[in-house]
Amino acid sequence: MLMITVTSDSAIVALRLDGQLAGSNARELARARSAVRFNRPDETVLFDLTGVTAIDDVGKEFLAQAHSNGDRLIAGAGTRAIIDEIVARSGTKYALYLTHVAAADPGGALR
Repeated sequence: MLMITVTSDSAIVALRLDGQLAGSNARELARARSAVRFNRPDETVLFDLTGVTAIDDVGKEFLAQAHSNGDRLIAGAGTRAIIDEIVARSGTKYALYLTHVAAADPGGALR
């Protein structure tokens, strides 16, 4: 099961994920991401993965595509290795690693 909690402010839409990002859950997340892109096309999308407990190949592919499209990924202790792999394959030099996120971006550091 995957729980998706969406929060937003004027420039960022954050999707906090809790549970397994696998199979049909990853496809549901892709639909949710498409809805955000359609409704708020100019906003930065941030995926908070600190609550993710497992990611399969479908979930990895979704995250790789999201990252290549400019979405931000926040990794927790359990997802860091997977995010490292995605970032390394993309050729970009950034990723965020947190063990706890109190709010999507309270100080505006991600803009």
